[in-house]
Amino acid sequence: MTSKADLFDPFALDGDPFPEFARRRDAGGASWGRPPYPEVGEAFYAFSHALVSQALKHPLLLQAPPGAYQEIRQKISANPALDLLTHSMLLSDPPRHMSLRRPLAGSMTFAAGRGLFDQLASRAAELVQSAAQKPQFDAVADIGLPLAFAGLEQILGIGIDDPWRIGHDAKLMADALDMRTGGVNEDANEACRRLEAWVLHTIERGAVHPNGISAQMLAEVDAGRWGKDDAVANIVFLLFAGQATVVDTFANALVALANSPEQLSLLKDGSVGWSAAAEELLRFCAPVQYAGARIAAEDLSFGGAMIKAGQAVVPVLASANRDVSVFPAGDRLDLDAGNSSALAFGTGLHACLGQHVARVELAVLLEALFTQAKGWRLDISRVLRRPSVLFHGLQTAPMVRLVDQPSA
Repeated sequence: MTSKADLFDPFALDGDPFPEFARRRDAGGASWGRPPYPEVGEAFYAFSHALVSQALKHPLLLQAPPGAYQEIRQKISANPALDLLTHSMLLSDPPRHMSLRRPLAGSMTFAAGRGLFDQLASRAAELVQSAAQKPQFDAVADIGLPLAFAGLEQILGIGIDDPWRIGHDAKLMADALDMRTGGVNEDANEACRRLEAWVLHTIERGAVHPNGISAQMLAEVDAGRWGKDDAVANIVFLLFAGQATVVDTFANALVALANSPEQLSLLKDGSVGWSAAAEELLRFCAPVQYAGARIAAEDLSFGGAMIKAGQAVVPVLASANRDVSVFPAGDRLDLDAGNSSALAFGTGLHACLGQHVARVELAVLLEALFTQAKGWRLDISRVLRRPSVLFHGLQTAPMVRLVDQPSA
């Protein structure tokens, strides 16, 4: 573990934080650092796979433990976006967390994800074929985002008539969850209000289909086990999380494959299957760099340091996924690796509920793009990355046709 004199600063890293993550792993795997949010004090960052896993599962590292931290939580939730999300699975602790998660878990299993494969694969192929009719296209806007919302429509059981608007507001709302040095951007609060109003209107006009998890949430409300705010908050959260993870990973994967042509050739010649490739790309292209800060419910020893009650521990997911003690490839993409221990979706109680669906969506996106648009490549010179500390993804992924090189 590094000393307090060598504070980790997530805000000082550029678009390639991985060399610094590797240095921190080599220096002991954990470090004190700058607060991830101004409302909490100095935080303890975990970088190794072992410590990140331990932090995510530790029974005393919570989202909002009782005691003095509740005062901070109340200040944070004064922002409409964060106030709404305090009702979601994301920012809840046991036993409340399980009461929110349990009714939905059965609909988000591996089998449920595989059951969507054919339908999503067909939709992805349609999107790529349509995009390839243009002189150039954006893999994020033209393929990734609409496919993610097609999956969300099926899972939630809600028709999303304007995915562009919902997707735009979901990205704005993500700013409320991002690591920051100041207050929550008012645009994030306004976006959250619009999403909340859209969900309420959808519910009130009876546009929730009986075969989706939104109907299951409303059944919990009718049974008195949930409040209506709980259902709205979790639908809003899934509108954000259900598209951000897969779209960001897909875009990151395009960059990674463009920079590793030998790995791309393994996909194109069928040496590696699409699902296996998706697993390794989720490790290498983790869309969420840092898990949400866990707060110590009481004094505890962790990672060679004493963490006082109310102090934050921040698991660095993207660093854990490059730890060579678990993943020999480390900072290198290796589609042949066959990894299954990546923490892109977290672990423990807060492991991503939709991870099986996200894996399927990423696999069908990759297959559709590289089989239906063979004459196209990513224009890396015009790639625009998202301005975020927490979320690792692209705003744009411009695709252009391959130009035949003149013969010598």
